[in-house]
Amino acid sequence: MPRRIAHLAAASLLVAAGLLGVASPSHAAPLGTVYGGDPFRSTAGGRCTVSFTVVGGFLTTRQCASRVGDVVYTPGGERLGQVAAVGPATADYAFVRLDAGWTPVGRIRAGGTLIAVTGATPAAVGAAVCRYGSTTGWRCGTLLAKNVTVHFAGGVVYGLTRTNVCSEPGDAGGPFMAGGQAQGMTSGGSGNCTTGGATYFQPVAVPLAALGLTLLTSPAPA
Repeated sequence: MPRRIAHLAAASLLVAAGLLGVASPSHAAPLGTVYGGDPFRSTAGGRCTVSFTVVGGFLTTRQCASRVGDVVYTPGGERLGQVAAVGPATADYAFVRLDAGWTPVGRIRAGGTLIAVTGATPAAVGAAVCRYGSTTGWRCGTLLAKNVTVHFAGGVVYGLTRTNVCSEPGDAGGPFMAGGQAQGMTSGGSGNCTTGGATYFQPVAVPLAALGLTLLTSPAPA
């Protein structure tokens, strides 16, 4: 059975169980800007990854920000904002509204590289996709199937996309890309980045439509 990213309050238990959701806090992001791929932590203290930035804030997975009103912070302890909306239990998304002074940027910060998000055109089955996670970095593979129903330990989630990209604890919420096109947010999976495995993502089009949000983009490099 694929593993599900459970609530961050059980951070130590989740890591011990091999789930994707959390890992130890690391260095703080630069003050004033927020990119896709940046780590953040919740009131409960666990670490996850920003998926994509939108006007007013950013998207992540429901397991990373499961309660409206919860405050989120940089790993260094600076307040970023509050959870403003959470998807239903059968989906895996949440919206964090940034506090004044924080500027969301339409790029992915993948280690020392900034990758432009140029749109959100869905990729076809068989396409090459890559994701960034704050634990395992930039990893790539193939999109294997769409509209997949996944029976996680904590419940059933519908409409996910299956890939053969690997993932590990702390990668939860990380952005999936096909070229410069935003695809979705890392939700859960099986295996690891040593032996391989499967990872599922929540298509980004779902929260954008459900919450009426506008994805932030940047021009492609010349």
